[in-house]
Amino acid sequence: MKKRQMGKAKRYLFQAIAIFSAAALLAGCGASGSAEYKNAADNARYESSSYSGSKGDYYGEEALWEDGSMEMADAGSNPSAETYSKTSASKRKLIKTVNMNVETQEYETLMSNLEKRVKELGGYVQNLESYNGSRYGYGSRNDYYVKRYANMTLRIPQERLDEFVNSISDLANVVNRSERVDDVTLQYVDVKSHKESLQVEQERLLALLERAEKLEDIITLENRLTNVRYQIESMESTLRTFDDQVDYSTVTLRVDEVEVYTPVEVKKQSNWERMTAGFVESLEDVRDGIVNFFIWVVIHLPYLVIWAIVITIIVLLIRRSLKKKHGKHAENEAKNSETLDKLRKINEAKEKKTEEKNSEEKKPEEK
Repeated sequence: MKKRQMGKAKRYLFQAIAIFSAAALLAGCGASGSAEYKNAADNARYESSSYSGSKGDYYGEEALWEDGSMEMADAGSNPSAETYSKTSASKRKLIKTVNMNVETQEYETLMSNLEKRVKELGGYVQNLESYNGSRYGYGSRNDYYVKRYANMTLRIPQERLDEFVNSISDLANVVNRSERVDDVTLQYVDVKSHKESLQVEQERLLALLERAEKLEDIITLENRLTNVRYQIESMESTLRTFDDQVDYSTVTLRVDEVEVYTPVEVKKQSNWERMTAGFVESLEDVRDGIVNFFIWVVIHLPYLVIWAIVITIIVLLIRRSLKKKHGKHAENEAKNSETLDKLRKINEAKEKKTEEKNSEEKKPEEK
């Protein structure tokens, strides 16, 4: 009896151990499946980052990207510097910017010729600000001259930039000119290499996504895939901006209408030449000052007439007021003089009577 009970207990114990082992095995298989896709996604990310992170092998391939004229960079060397140094001048990404200030005596003709020239060279006007009014003031010989000016931002194909700049020198008087060249080859290569490594990662993530079965794995892969696509689009936008700036150079042009061109000193002047030029310039300033004075008078004539009328009225009122005051003063003086005359006559009459009385009193005494 006891042996039977011991046999049943052993069977139940073996069954419980078998069930527990099966459950643990199933759980392990599920976890290993999920970890497999997660590790695969991480491996895809790692391999793509190592593809661009080490940069040794990639930059060797990037050197061949142009036309196969560059050699593979050595392992352990600085790939960016080596790629940059081996890139020929024609393959480099150069952004050229030109700033110019010009003067013209024929404003409308110059503006028309500039627009035509830009179109002929395959460029376009990116921005235009023009002022067509007149300006008056002090301090310069051209202050009373009608001035027009324009600020232009032009985009010219890089291969025809020198041709355009030379044509401007033929059309107008160049007062100031500056050029700047920015070499963005290194930045361009870095962005392009990163983009291509992300594209490799994107392809591997898509392959993993096709094999994924669990919802958790699909969500993980899609989140990473969205991030990768966003980075690729951002880098493509950066590359398009670089390409636009490289293909079309930027010319910032200031056009001023003047009456007299700014002289350009080609050689050093002697003292006599400086004195002669200064004397002539002083005579021109005097002439311009006289002309500008008459122009100022004509321009402000309505104001001058109004002020003359106002001042005349004020002077007449003051003079009238002074005349009234003077008349009253004269009347008062006349009255005072009459009163004084009367008083004087009265006093004289009294003195006369007194003298006559005294003389009459002296006559009896003498007798």
